[in-house]
Amino acid sequence: MFVVFRVTEPEKGYFKARKQIKNVLNQPAVIHRKDGVLPFSEVEIIKGKRGIVWDGVEEKCGRYSSRIIAPKSIHLPDNFKRFSPSAIRANLVFNTAKKAIGKAAAEPDSFCITVTDRNALSAAKICSILPLCSCVRVVTARADRYAESVDNALNSFGATLIIRSEYEPVSKPDIVICCDGVTSAAMSESAVFSYKKRSFGKLRFYGSGITLTPEHSELLPDDIEALDFAGAITELCGCQDYAESCFSSVETSCEKCVSPSTESCLLCHIRSADQ
Repeated sequence: MFVVFRVTEPEKGYFKARKQIKNVLNQPAVIHRKDGVLPFSEVEIIKGKRGIVWDGVEEKCGRYSSRIIAPKSIHLPDNFKRFSPSAIRANLVFNTAKKAIGKAAAEPDSFCITVTDRNALSAAKICSILPLCSCVRVVTARADRYAESVDNALNSFGATLIIRSEYEPVSKPDIVICCDGVTSAAMSESAVFSYKKRSFGKLRFYGSGITLTPEHSELLPDDIEALDFAGAITELCGCQDYAESCFSSVETSCEKCVSPSTESCLLCHIRSADQ
């Protein structure tokens, strides 16, 4: 469970504003429920002349004061802590890269895929990219969490999943899926997918944003970032609505393609090795 802050601006006029502040302070948290998913709560807060009126807000949040989704524009007091999603970013990078590689439809033995996943957040999904490429490597600090995937790759696909502790360049064109956001200078000749703008790579893809379900879009305040909310409801409430989601926007550093789609830039990167 987590808490979403909905910020309300006061009405004009002293008495109207004062009455509205009183009503907001007396308003209990609203609990949103969905079948099969843990609930989350919404707490309305109001912005007075001296900023947010925090009286009683912590009490409404209860034990979830450390799991707050709030507008980036407001400063939270020390007794509150923003929830920062991590697993959903790894998932979005993986899904976005997988979709692009699938659309590019390059020969499976013409390139390599490297997944950097130091905390093994993508171990359960790794075998889904095996049909796309004959060489799949994983850079991780948790090789133990990949043991089942290694067995599954061999038994179900007849493929060898290569596990490494550090990234090393390969002779083939390499597509690096940075699920952990960590890149290195050794990737300077690779095509790199990441959720961080500053990354290494000859060809770089930066993913951002997510499209919410109509139900969640209707509930969410306009000033809350969709990715923060999707991450919270996925990681804290067990919602599976975004399990296969991709980034809603992907920027590329490619300057060669006339009409640069992600898949056309990938094909350009792979084929350039033969030129």
